[in-house]
Amino acid sequence: MDYALSESLSYNTKGIKRAIVMYDIMCQYGIHLLERFKQSPYLNIPKKMVIDKGIGQFHIHGHQDQCFARFSPNFIVGAGQIDGEIIETLWANLNSIAPSTRHMSIAHRRVLRTHHFLHISLTLFTLFTLSGL
Repeated sequence: MDYALSESLSYNTKGIKRAIVMYDIMCQYGIHLLERFKQSPYLNIPKKMVIDKGIGQFHIHGHQDQCFARFSPNFIVGAGQIDGEIIETLWANLNSIAPSTRHMSIAHRRVLRTHHFLHISLTLFTLFTLSGL
């Protein structure tokens, strides 16, 4: 997770001074986050970038009450009304193809999932393009 976060914060972020990082277990993961990054020669956060830590709305209610006040997107300036669960919502679309993949090879399953995700991406792109967003 640290490496994925480091790479995503370093990719095409020139001029971005603040990032909101949402993670289901940020209350635990984020405790020593900056220290781990400082200790590793392979991890970095762009200089002067501020990291706001949050937990998505779906998961925050399963945490302790103190986590809600500290990590809910409701209280992060600029986060807006976001659930932070985009990956879960994309995976939910795969339920319709799950039964047909049961007897496929791993390679065939991968191809089918890829085609399914491409279809979802194209559909979303078309909707956003037509709506002018």
